[in-house]
Amino acid sequence: MGRLGRPQQHAGARHRRVPAGPPGLPRRDRGHRVGLAVRKAFQPTGLRARGVPPSLIRWVYDLAQEVPGAISLAVGEPDFPTPAHIVEAGQAALGAGFTRYSPNPGYLDLREAIAEKRLRVSGVKVDPASEVFVTVGAMEALMLTFMVGIDPGDEVLVTDPSYSNFVSQITLAGGVPVYVPTDPENGYLPAPEAIRAALTSRTRAVLVNSPANPTGAVYPRDLLHAIGELAQSHDLLIVSDETYEALVYGDVQHVSLASIPGLADRTVSIYSFSKEYAMTGWRIGYLLGPAPMLRVMATVQEQMCSCVNAATQRAALAALRGSQECVATMRRAYERRRNLVVERLNRIPGVRCPRPDGAFYAFPDVRAVTHDTKALAERLLYEEKVVVSPGEAFGPRSAGFLRLSYASSDGALTEGLDRLAVGLAKTRGA
Repeated sequence: MGRLGRPQQHAGARHRRVPAGPPGLPRRDRGHRVGLAVRKAFQPTGLRARGVPPSLIRWVYDLAQEVPGAISLAVGEPDFPTPAHIVEAGQAALGAGFTRYSPNPGYLDLREAIAEKRLRVSGVKVDPASEVFVTVGAMEALMLTFMVGIDPGDEVLVTDPSYSNFVSQITLAGGVPVYVPTDPENGYLPAPEAIRAALTSRTRAVLVNSPANPTGAVYPRDLLHAIGELAQSHDLLIVSDETYEALVYGDVQHVSLASIPGLADRTVSIYSFSKEYAMTGWRIGYLLGPAPMLRVMATVQEQMCSCVNAATQRAALAALRGSQECVATMRRAYERRRNLVVERLNRIPGVRCPRPDGAFYAFPDVRAVTHDTKALAERLLYEEKVVVSPGEAFGPRSAGFLRLSYASSDGALTEGLDRLAVGLAKTRGA
């Protein structure tokens, strides 16, 4: 019987005396606290959150904060400042009163500018009012897509290697990541047969990242066609992360999956201002997708963050409307740095590094030196003061590889590669 249901005792009835407890507490609190039973430690986190794998990229980044003088080749962040005309637009927006909520999917004029760019660059025609959605970076675009597009237990195909946050976000949304193997001999591109072999009755979506993080692989049109055919025949959602679309080199062309006839109605295409315009800290990206899906995203967006920062949206509009020479300048610098990094890496004994066609990462194979690249990354940090990301961060078959970002400055790249060569030589000779 509950406390309120017990018959009350009269004042003279016998009752147990409650110990007084610590003298510094009021009498009522003293007795109550002393009388509490000792129980097991409270668990403040749920199973879903605890199931999200921690990021080894963030692990090595955090370790590096304790090593003065360490040179980081680990983080995919442009060393260029945000172009001045974009910064000025953001500042002007604050002065003009863009400090309030915006519509959930973003300001319409920004979505119109995005639609114009997508038609011009990718040949994809979308309705800015219903098929374009502005997000807090590409990360929120991905999270919204998984939250809206998959149910608990649904499987999502990702490549091994792939960006570690893909797996974490799929897991957080209740999905199950399923790896499709790739290898350096084939440029880290998945074979259609390998994708088909990974399909099951629970497969709901396939994630395509081109240009790819961490490998720099750019998917050719025929491979995208094959993936599209598999998606159609198995009724799959396609999640196409095209964050690095502007960073392709030489004669290589980026192809958007949504531009292939018949795929737009099942494809969510994800983009970011962070890499293309050096706006990582502004936190803005966008996605294109089917209108019915985006209507639901607006409801989910309201629960997550309501909308993207208003002034940031005005800065993004300036990025799209202004000169694109800043993008071309950065792309030329990254291509030159890519050539330097690949040439230097392939001179190190025991290292093989395919030349990436896009993004700003190299993914060298160091299996001839060691398969334990997590330990190697830690050793390189503390002994040589150079920061790299271990292959284990990107998939279960990617131990024995390293990810290096050539978004770092020329000086940092040169010195960092020198230190890396010394550390690998020591490891090889150990």
